[in-house]
Amino acid sequence: MIGDVIGPRLLVGLATLPVIAVPAVLPDPPEPTTTTTTSTSTSVRATTSTASTTSTVSTMTTSTALPPSTTSPSTTSTTTTTLPSRLVIPPESWARFDQLIAGQLTGRGDRAAGVAVAVDGYVVHAAAFGTRTPDDPLDVVTTSDRFRIASISKLVTATVVLQLVDAGLLRLDEPVGQRLADVAGVTPGNGVPGVTVRQLLSHTSGLPDYRGQFFGDAFTSCEQAAAFGLSRSLAHQPGTEHDYSNLNFCLLGLLIADATGKPYEAAVTDLLLRPLGISGMRLVATIDPDPDEVVHLSGASRTYMQSLGGAGGWVGTPTDLVRILDALDPASPGWHPLPPALATLMQQALDVSYPEPSERRYGLGTVVWPDGSWGHTGTVENTHTMLARRPDGMTWCILVSGDVPESTEALREVFDRALGQSGIAFTGAGRG
Repeated sequence: MIGDVIGPRLLVGLATLPVIAVPAVLPDPPEPTTTTTTSTSTSVRATTSTASTTSTVSTMTTSTALPPSTTSPSTTSTTTTTLPSRLVIPPESWARFDQLIAGQLTGRGDRAAGVAVAVDGYVVHAAAFGTRTPDDPLDVVTTSDRFRIASISKLVTATVVLQLVDAGLLRLDEPVGQRLADVAGVTPGNGVPGVTVRQLLSHTSGLPDYRGQFFGDAFTSCEQAAAFGLSRSLAHQPGTEHDYSNLNFCLLGLLIADATGKPYEAAVTDLLLRPLGISGMRLVATIDPDPDEVVHLSGASRTYMQSLGGAGGWVGTPTDLVRILDALDPASPGWHPLPPALATLMQQALDVSYPEPSERRYGLGTVVWPDGSWGHTGTVENTHTMLARRPDGMTWCILVSGDVPESTEALREVFDRALGQSGIAFTGAGRG
């Protein structure tokens, strides 16, 4: 049974648990061929006094230039890698792609946006648009700047939970409600003790969504939200209905901390991010931008980000998220956090009752769409995010600071329209 044996993918830095050594930072897969160009930006960061020029890092090319589709002073930062593969890219197609993405997002009022695209496990393009801070037109966003990722955090949390399942430290059908109530220091409500790991991962626990409390600033931490929710009765019988609740993944973050003996953020960094070579991703408070993070406007007294925790509290770049999702495909190059059986299980929609089964279903921490794509979306104040793996082997992510589009799911239309109108197409069969 999955989870009965300590998995070789797990890095646990505790003397009381088996220590499985993996490289602190794994090497990148063999590099594809790239084309190097140089250009000069007409806009610069507020912290520099001269125009920046392109630089080649590893085998990727980075450039900055004013987006031709907008009249704002913000710039576009782009990284493109050309693959010797089935991806057909006519000349200037990525430039046209960026123009179309920017026109649909920052061109319609968003303050900033970022996009990344991978094919067969290789990141082939990344771009960023707009400004990092709303009051400084020279503080332009780059592809290394981090955005709120909102509920894409759930996919990150789910991956680490399943790593612990693979290691035998948790079991999918293990009741953990009482354990979590003990962690929170409360008496569990009716039905709570029997809630399992699988039910938390799939939003079938029966726990109410408590949306009004999370986004009405009733909580100042995930721990406070957990104590509130765990002490109340379930809304329905566990395992029967998909009822999306941020509390499920707040609780899974606490469970990760309890199982590893480390703070949730540190455990995710050690087990998932560092082995993938990802640095800079972190949990943030609602008003808490670092210099390399995009500002998402919020009221000064808002507290929803710190209360979401593992449900929605992370920041990262589109490239970070594409790399995480691709690592869940056993056929992709590089390190894989999960064995094939668990990675496949994560992507399979559960056979339960859904509010809108024709639009999207849910696996273990993943949204599953009718066309066979899977990944996650996220929406919080001034934030829209979408990460998806398509059946043809393309993985993409868009992160937005702003209110456009009104529906986060419409980011798929934004991406598909830009891809189609830029002339980027595949040859041959995909492997997804």
